[in-house]
Amino acid sequence: MHRAQHDVLVQRLREPRRFIEVIAGPRQVGKTTLALGAAVECGLPHRYASADGPAPPHVR
Repeated sequence: MHRAQHDVLVQRLREPRRFIEVIAGPRQVGKTTLALGAAVECGLPHRYASADGPAPPHVR
C-alpha cells in the first residue's frame, strides 16, 4: 500500500540538505516499513537497529 506519508518522506530525503527526520506514532502502524521503503527508493545507505530488543551482553 502506497501512502501519502511515503511521498513526503521521499521528497524530504531527496532535498540537498538532510536534517533528521522523525517518524512518530503508535506501535504497529508501519513506521519502520515507511522509513526502510523510503530509504530504498532514494537509494540511500541505511541501517536498521531496534531499541525494543534486549541489550547486548557488554552493555548490561
